[in-house]
Amino acid sequence: MPLRLAFLAVPAIVALLAVGCSGPSPHVRAGGVIEMDEIDVATLEGGRIVRILADEGDSVRVGDTLAVLQRGELAAQVEAQVAQVGRAAAQSLEVSTGPRAEEVRIARADLASANAQLDWAEKQLGRAEELLRGNVIAPADLDRARTERDGAIARRDGLQQRLTMLEAGSRREEVTAAHEAALAARAQLAALRSRLGELVLTAPTRGVVLLRNFEAGELALPGQPVMTLGDPDSLWVRAYVAAPEIGRVRIGARAEVSDEGFRKRTFSGRVVSIATNAEFTPRAALTEEERANLVFAVKIAIDPTGGALKAGLPVDVRIVAAAEVGR
Repeated sequence: MPLRLAFLAVPAIVALLAVGCSGPSPHVRAGGVIEMDEIDVATLEGGRIVRILADEGDSVRVGDTLAVLQRGELAAQVEAQVAQVGRAAAQSLEVSTGPRAEEVRIARADLASANAQLDWAEKQLGRAEELLRGNVIAPADLDRARTERDGAIARRDGLQQRLTMLEAGSRREEVTAAHEAALAARAQLAALRSRLGELVLTAPTRGVVLLRNFEAGELALPGQPVMTLGDPDSLWVRAYVAAPEIGRVRIGARAEVSDEGFRKRTFSGRVVSIATNAEFTPRAALTEEERANLVFAVKIAIDPTGGALKAGLPVDVRIVAAAEVGR
């Protein structure tokens, strides 16, 4: 080989050796579309929508009121239960404190009156027996006097038992039962108020209203989403990595996401999940030739972009590849 040709061949050989020794790329490339986490805001209690306080595209904060529903019978149940709670609390207090001194004094006075009536009834019975022996009255009059005496005895015994119970106070079982009844009434009130609170829909997180599914005056059934929210700071990409490259991708690996616009902005992210099963590349992702390849879905969570990226935007992804074993 002439010397001049030999000198010309050296750079070419060096270039070929450099290409052969360069090794695999430090990044795994893929493509995908920006997606956003969505939250359906629904109510456990159906009702008629009386107010809508947010429109599609509005930004909302945690706790902002989105819609107000109405159910008249539920509000009435709450009012009735409030009265029930008051009554149960009063009964519990009455049983636990026992009878008042005035009630005991009244019971004693009633017993004294019943004893006096019994004495009078027994005297009347004695007179009736004497008059019957003298054939002054009929036997029916004696029976009537005996019945009045027996009735006076029964009344005296009943008042005596009542006084004994008042003086002994409430039993422990009665106090416990009254206390438990008051607790049950308060628990039922809390449950009703919780149901009533379901009629006011608030934002569970900050975000943007993506869909408004109802208008004022319409009836929303339990579980039907009234609005759908999206979090612009919770964006992610589902990219599809070819099977030969999936071994170089690890969960937690850093990634760069760049939009396909004219500005070619780059944003940071990380791999949060890798599919365990292979699939065929979706038709909308790659060319006809590439659709025959097996791929794995990889989810990349994007760091907050401050609204720079939007859902539905196609992007390019570069994932930092894991070091190969033995290299």
